Amino acid sequence: MITHIRVKNFKSWKDSGKVDLAPLTGFFGTNSSGKSSLLQMLLLLKQTTERSDAEEVIFFGNESSRVNLGSFHEVIHGHDSEATLGLEFGYKLKEACHIYIYEWKSDGVEGEFPKLINHFTFNMSIRDGWIGPLGYYCIGPEGNWMVEWKPPGRVYIDGDETGNYTVKNCYGRSDDSGDISLFELASAFEKLFANVHPLGATRVQPKRYYHWEGEDPEGVGQNGEDMITSLLNARVDQRTTLYEGQNVPIEERISWWLREMDLAYSFSIKRTTTSKHRDYDVLIQKGPDGAKVTLADMGYGLSQFLPVLVHCYYAPEGSTLILEQPGVHLHPKVQSQLADLLIEVVTERNLQILVESHSEHLLTRLQLRIAEQKISSDQTALYFCENDNGVSNIKPLDVDELGNITNWPANFFGNVRGDLVKMAREQMKRQKKAEDE
Repeated sequence: MITHIRVKNFKSWKDSGKVDLAPLTGFFGTNSSGKSSLLQMLLLLKQTTERSDAEEVIFFGNESSRVNLGSFHEVIHGHDSEATLGLEFGYKLKEACHIYIYEWKSDGVEGEFPKLINHFTFNMSIRDGWIGPLGYYCIGPEGNWMVEWKPPGRVYIDGDETGNYTVKNCYGRSDDSGDISLFELASAFEKLFANVHPLGATRVQPKRYYHWEGEDPEGVGQNGEDMITSLLNARVDQRTTLYEGQNVPIEERISWWLREMDLAYSFSIKRTTTSKHRDYDVLIQKGPDGAKVTLADMGYGLSQFLPVLVHCYYAPEGSTLILEQPGVHLHPKVQSQLADLLIEVVTERNLQILVESHSEHLLTRLQLRIAEQKISSDQTALYFCENDNGVSNIKPLDVDELGNITNWPANFFGNVRGDLVKMAREQMKRQKKAEDE
């Protein structure tokens, strides 16, 4: 699980400070407040690991990447080319593992020694496209130690210089074997981000039919483009999900949620009868007596939400999911039920979910479930982001065991109560005027 994140001089963030993450973390706030940027930091690192053979120190993206941030000049806060970009996160491993490092024995002979690690904090800095210091602060039952790389190519372990090591990107990957301590940690870095699965705010348009040739996708895709491919692959592999101690087919659990949310009575994927190719229809039945129609003929909200459902059940257990605006185009009732879905997969599937949302209904349902002890306040982390004259800042919401937010920001979701009071006053004025007439 990713335990915290921090950004410095990243887009609208001068310094976010340490942002602690939980199994279920929610980022709320006004438009352009910096919520998405915090999550883009993780996408930036993920897509850099996916281009480990490329020459970029850090891959800011292009039109086909997970996130396209342009260039260093566009990313750096205030477009200040003299500023230093800093990224940091903490990671708690699912299982402790050994990191092998080289050390010098007392007789001067170099040896390879394993050290057990179950947690590390990574931080790095880049200035005008050049790597600055990068380091891993490692925590394990055998003690804590620091592995750090400083230009122009020296590796330090707890301050002791161990040798030359040329790195090619921001997290320590190199073309040669280099110092094995940094090599092993860079590999752990890549394994971590291979288990981070994002879903963007804008999902693809539904199709009349879907083509599948047996592909085995990593997930539903950045915009949900592989949603049906994922389900078909899960069907062939007979993949299941855990629910109340039982292994349940993924499609069965998705169908249950669609009925529970009153989005569809039935959901099925069937081979087309009009094509010789491997094409499939996604058929939706709105009511028990209704006709089955394709996903393209249903409301837009369902087609935008279905990738969220598939994402939550197709991702491997223990993954970290990034969900941007999962409740977009949904009715307020369904936005509330979305909170129940997230709680289920966090507790049943051991997922970590980082969600960005504007939904008051989602937050209110989360507060209710905390009060009902369906999820503890310790398993959640809720934040409010805002932008003050071009600089983002973040405020943790203090949620007690009864679900109350004790430091509710002013106009968090607008001034709904104020509008109701004003409406009541206007009604009274009009009523009095009618009586006087």
